[in-house]
Amino acid sequence: MRVAAILMTGLVLAAPAMAQQAAPPTATSYPEWDRLTPDQRKALVDPVRARWNENPDMREEMIKRAQHWQRMTPEQREAAHRGIRRWENLTPDQRKAMHEQWKAMSPEQRKAWLDANGPKMPPPRPRPQDHR
Repeated sequence: MRVAAILMTGLVLAAPAMAQQAAPPTATSYPEWDRLTPDQRKALVDPVRARWNENPDMREEMIKRAQHWQRMTPEQREAAHRGIRRWENLTPDQRKAMHEQWKAMSPEQRKAWLDANGPKMPPPRPRPQDHR
């Protein structure tokens, strides 16, 4: 979920740079990565670069989350986006209450909750065999 939040933050921060285009494009008319301008690419990447550089102890976790995101299906990614939007729409008091409730759960209760409500991940892809 944090990877999604990072990406969404990057898109939000990139909006001013992208808004300088003559006509605002629709969501589906944004070009492929290779067709973005260098300034657009920089605006998207800079927030992630800053977080990476400012948090060396979080780099392994960032990589794991990125790999997790890559394994998700488009439907799972959309479900993650919906969860992020729900969280963003909570008041600070609601967020705090949910956080406290989560902290009060035992590891078994958390696992049961995630099994019932969390994203359903496909199994990891097998690695290609080394044929020497």
